[in-house]
Amino acid sequence: MKFNLILVAFLALSLMACESSEEKGEQTTESFDIEGVSRLKVNGVFNLHISQGDQESLTIEGNPELISLIEVRQRGDLLELNISEKDSRTFNKKGAKVNLTVADLSEMEFEGAGNITTVGSLDLEDFRLIGRGVGKVHLELEAEFLDADLNFVGSLTLKGAAREMSLLNEGIGNIDASKLIVQKVDLISSGIGKVSVHCEDELSLEVNGIGQVSYTGNPTVIHENVNGIGKVSRN
Repeated sequence: MKFNLILVAFLALSLMACESSEEKGEQTTESFDIEGVSRLKVNGVFNLHISQGDQESLTIEGNPELISLIEVRQRGDLLELNISEKDSRTFNKKGAKVNLTVADLSEMEFEGAGNITTVGSLDLEDFRLIGRGVGKVHLELEAEFLDADLNFVGSLTLKGAAREMSLLNEGIGNIDASKLIVQKVDLISSGIGKVSVHCEDELSLEVNGIGQVSYTGNPTVIHENVNGIGKVSRN
């Protein structure tokens, strides 16, 4: 199972790094009406940029034919962005970009994500992050509580500050939260790769398998359990 995930990751990330040799042709920007969005679900390979502002908006930049491949659907406060795996390859290779501005965000779930990044910092209350699939994610935020459930292949970078964070990692790759200043951290890592966090008050951690966990911030370690050949280091 781990081998299959690694193979999928290699193929997908190689695809994301490729530049299309074809001409992009006509370029346009299409806007979509959204209102009251506080949850986001992304299914497919996207170049997604998220910002925060009073005026909510969703735009897609690229070739009109590419834009037509994406399905945008809002159900209550949930915004869904969907694109098939086959169409994702064309969509991502030709450089189309999705720009989303939200007033608030309480949950984001991604599966098969290409590249997701925040533009500026997001000022949030409680935020739940659910990660599956393959991709590269960079988030900058200020939050009271961050709940991250991660089982994806790739990399995640977190910056900013949070009062408390619960992090469950079962994926393959690197999670760098060393620049996210957190007071209280509860970390369980059963994945393959590296996880780094910054905690300044209380730290509880459990490491299973062969992953590596490092932490900074001189916290009080209230619980530490290492199983298998996993490694914990204090930097």
